[in-house]
Amino acid sequence: MKIEISDHKGKKVMALSGEIDMHESPYLRKELMALVGKKTTPLVVDFQAVSYIDSSGIATFVEGLKGMMAFGGKLQLVSIPAGIMEIFSFSKLDKVFEIHGSVDDALNS
Repeated sequence: MKIEISDHKGKKVMALSGEIDMHESPYLRKELMALVGKKTTPLVVDFQAVSYIDSSGIATFVEGLKGMMAFGGKLQLVSIPAGIMEIFSFSKLDKVFEIHGSVDDALNS
C-alpha cells in the first residue's frame, strides 16, 4: 500500500493505492490518526487506486471516523471502487461514512 498526502484547494487529501490488509493497516492507522490528532478537517480519503481492503482496514477507518467525530471533524471517502463499495454497503457503513464520487464532489459538499 502507498499513501500520498497532498493539499487540494486548501484541504488535505490522502490518496491510497494498493491493498489495505492486516499488514498495511498499522501504517495506515499511524498516518490517519496523526491527521486526526492535528484536527485536520475535512480529511478526504481517495480510494481510487485501492484494489483490496480487509476488516482491519475497515476498522482503521471506523477508528478515524470516531476520532474525527470527537471534535466535529469530517472524514470523507471518495472514488471507492465497486468491489470495495460492496463491503461498505453490505456492512451498512455506507450509511455511516460520508462517501462521494470524487475529490471535487467531497470538497464542494
